[in-house]
Amino acid sequence: MDEDEEALRAAPKAVREFFEKVGTPPAWFDPNSVYPGCRGFHAYSDLFLTAFVTDIITRGFTTLISQSFFITGRLTDRGVRRLRQNIRHLLEIMLPGGLERHGEGWKLSVRLRLVHAQVRRHLLASEDWDYEAHGMPISAANVALASCNFSGMLLSSAAKIGARLNGEERDSFMQIWRYTAHLMGVPDALLFRNETEAREIFRVGYICEPPPGLEAIAMANSVIASAPLVIGIEDREERDHLSNYGYRLSRSLLGDELADQLVFPKSRTAGTRMLAYLRLRRRIQEIIDVFRSGNRPRQRGKNFITLLNISMLDEYRISYRLPDRLYADTASEW
Repeated sequence: MDEDEEALRAAPKAVREFFEKVGTPPAWFDPNSVYPGCRGFHAYSDLFLTAFVTDIITRGFTTLISQSFFITGRLTDRGVRRLRQNIRHLLEIMLPGGLERHGEGWKLSVRLRLVHAQVRRHLLASEDWDYEAHGMPISAANVALASCNFSGMLLSSAAKIGARLNGEERDSFMQIWRYTAHLMGVPDALLFRNETEAREIFRVGYICEPPPGLEAIAMANSVIASAPLVIGIEDREERDHLSNYGYRLSRSLLGDELADQLVFPKSRTAGTRMLAYLRLRRRIQEIIDVFRSGNRPRQRGKNFITLLNISMLDEYRISYRLPDRLYADTASEW
């Protein structure tokens, strides 16, 4: 990962060939194209983070990929750490230079690819995985569907609660995620080219998914329950209040049908009115900021620091270790 030439020379041929191939960007990727997307993301980083947790990750766990996480216990047992890792990855790829070879966004994207391969190997060797019923665990199709969710669907979700990116920023945001998906191992045949294509791939792919099962219910509720702890709220009453808000917002974004399938609490205040209120509140704040010189840059700075603090792990540096055991409760920290 750190371009240690001596270590790479001593590595097996397959490893050398892998890093040589993945280290060469595809012809369609322009490193300079990422800046508008980075700018748009950080203008609304608080809204993107909110949508990421209450909609995108939650919706993602209603697909078959929830099976692998449920079996391993990666989120149900260590939910706070996993959520922080996901948020850290999102932050790093959205930093200028993050997807260059030396950038942490590049390294974390490739790390995810290797982690998926390792977990896939463990699952295939386990009696807990039903290959006949579910096929290849964490397959290329699973990762492709997830990349469409994290890109096109995230843009749509953030817009529902007030994010307003222009066309250039949206296109750039999609190119950031397109290259990220490439690094994560999505083959060209399943790789979207733009926002419209990503949302259509997700729509068609989601139709092919079975209805959410017990695993999806457990994983989705675990995400909402972990969110207050991720942002550092330890007081029980405050956690309950934020979890209740998270459930209402998640129901508003996911829709009643899917929220009911996930056994989310019913709420009379959730729905399109809640989303309209959030958009209006954000717009009013933006208008106020116009007349308060310097307020918007300061708020963006605060949002960035908050996002950075939320994504911090216990260790000083990001670990590139791989899971050495299938089950989270017996595996070493990674």
